[in-house]
Order: sequence, then structure tokens, then C-alpha cells
Amino acid sequence: MDIPVFKIFAIFGIVSAWAQKALVDNKVTLKEAVDLVVPIAEVLGVETHIDLEEPEAVDTVPEEVPASFDKVNPELKKEPL
Repeated sequence: MDIPVFKIFAIFGIVSAWAQKALVDNKVTLKEAVDLVVPIAEVLGVETHIDLEEPEAVDTVPEEVPASFDKVNPELKKEPL
């Protein structure tokens, strides 16, 4: 794949601008990585389809201590929830 020189300069500019913002905290998040990849893909004419959905909240229900737990360590007693 031959990449024209002007596209290489465009990619260099994208990476440089991205790095100034994204690397301030010396960390790269997934969103920051996508923010870099999508413009580069556009310059190269590559189609991208990336879905970044917020994770759904998971209700954490405390698990009950199994009855056999008392037999394993009888000094520890179940406390009512």
C-alpha cells in the first residue's frame, strides 16, 4: 500500500495534535485511542465502525453465606443482612 506524502504529513499532524491532549496525564484511555484511530482511518480512506457504549450498571446483591460455611470455620458466624 503506497501512501502519498501529503497523507503522511496529515497523519503526522493528527498524531501530534492528539498527543498534546491525550498524553498530558501519561495515560491513554480507550476513548483517547479511538479518537486517534478514527481520523487516521479517514485520511487513509478506511471505513471504521466503533461503538463505545457506557457499561450498564450492575446491581450487586450480597451473596448469602452458605450453610456449610459454619462447618468450615465454626468461629465465624453468619450475621443477618
